[in-house]
Amino acid sequence: MLDAIYCSEDGLPSTALITTPFRKLAGLTSANLGLTGFDCVVAEHPIWTRSDAWLEEQAEKLAVEVKAILKLGQPQ
Repeated sequence: MLDAIYCSEDGLPSTALITTPFRKLAGLTSANLGLTGFDCVVAEHPIWTRSDAWLEEQAEKLAVEVKAILKLGQPQ
């Protein structure tokens, strides 16, 4: 999370991948560092008990969110 925040502060498009229980902590961390509206990509928790098919489906879904946050594939 901190690496993503520091990269963002340096002007690099960044996000962090977290699981649902860490939403509040991520929000508090970014707010404490003065970054309002820092977008995290949130995966359902827990992930270690899920099937390979579920993980693959979630990875594809989350990749769309990551690309949108990082503005990948959009004209500059």
